[in-house]
Amino acid sequence: MIRHALLALAASLALGASANAQDTARDTRPIRWLIGLPAGSGPDLLTRLLTERLATRLGRPIVVENRPGAAGNLAAAALARATPDGTTLGTLIAATMAINRHLYPEPGFDPARDFTPISHFASFPGVLLVYPSLPIETPDDFVAWVRAQPQPPLCATSGAGVVPHLAMAWLMREIGARCEFVHYRGSPDAQRDLMAGRVPVMLDGLPTSLPGLTSGRTRGVAVTSLQPSALAPELPTVASRMPGFEALSWIAVGGPAGLPELFAAQIETAVAEAMADPALPARFRALGAEPAASGRAALAARIVAEDARWGALIREVGITLDR
Repeated sequence: MIRHALLALAASLALGASANAQDTARDTRPIRWLIGLPAGSGPDLLTRLLTERLATRLGRPIVVENRPGAAGNLAAAALARATPDGTTLGTLIAATMAINRHLYPEPGFDPARDFTPISHFASFPGVLLVYPSLPIETPDDFVAWVRAQPQPPLCATSGAGVVPHLAMAWLMREIGARCEFVHYRGSPDAQRDLMAGRVPVMLDGLPTSLPGLTSGRTRGVAVTSLQPSALAPELPTVASRMPGFEALSWIAVGGPAGLPELFAAQIETAVAEAMADPALPARFRALGAEPAASGRAALAARIVAEDARWGALIREVGITLDR
């Protein structure tokens, strides 16, 4: 009797899985795609390039909705609250998944509980920038300059708690010095003040740094990837002087917790297929980003590892939203 019941249950589950797979394949409802960064930012442009390909592969329209604010927390909280029915996805960013819970008392979501991570799809290094008139051309020059300052230098960031802010704090700790951080609401304002000489130093993402670098209005000193960037091959890595130093901003596809397994697998496959087309990675690299398609297991592992690393740095250095 028990054996017959188990066989009947197995058959029922198999039929249900088959039906769910067919429903997933037939679903043509629009997908709302949330991103916690402004339109026109590097991650926004990369997201839109990816979603164009995904919409074609899925046969479903995708509408990107920008909800900037609170270092990505507003969009992340909205994604966490969304119904997990396959109609809402979003761009997960390093700040919301591995940093913000250590800085914000109530971010509005739990990174470990409230999301279905699906696939990392791009990352980009930071670049240490200085005002061009400073006597700094190499990492050693920068270390010597910082140590010679009678007061901590002003260091611009694109926002408190973002990866470049933490990377700069980490770099200064390794040097044995500190910054007087000036937090801006995004890269454009910070870059503008750097180009005008109102702040002498900034660490920012490579995509938003390229215009100033190529025009000569800022000077690059080093990148925060382990290997030199193909877009700025003349710049050494911080790791060449401080082994193991790596600080990458990354973006990924995710959904609310409880997303149906078959749908999550379908999106993971669609991202991998999109990235297998050489045209899309080429567009990503032109924007200063390194394309990826890591899948769910690798993304989940990355989130856990970076949460531990950045959390430890925040506690050791005493980083807050004010400094």
